[in-house]
Amino acid sequence: EAVKREVFEETGLNYEVDHLAVIHEHFFIGSSGLKGVDFHEITLYYMMKPMGKRDFTSQSTTESGAKETMHWLPIDELDKCKAYPTFMKEYLKSEHSGIEHIISDERY
Repeated sequence: EAVKREVFEETGLNYEVDHLAVIHEHFFIGSSGLKGVDFHEITLYYMMKPMGKRDFTSQSTTESGAKETMHWLPIDELDKCKAYPTFMKEYLKSEHSGIEHIISDERY
């Protein structure tokens, strides 16, 4: 329920959670006000199913002032855009069963 609420808060759209797909552990060194701080971030990615409207575009500004756009697009168009985390493009284009655990270390 928390994932559904968060998606609705960010997009205004209702989506059904299908399953947990990826556990991503990301190690990195902070920047800006947290420069030099060692981070270990754990992110959970879910496969979801739309419940209604599929056409969606949202624009926002990050904490650093960069503009970003979020929109749904067909998987075969992923190579046309910059997406993060970088492994996600390849992940979405291939078949998977179960939960995948991915570790990325950008500290060195």
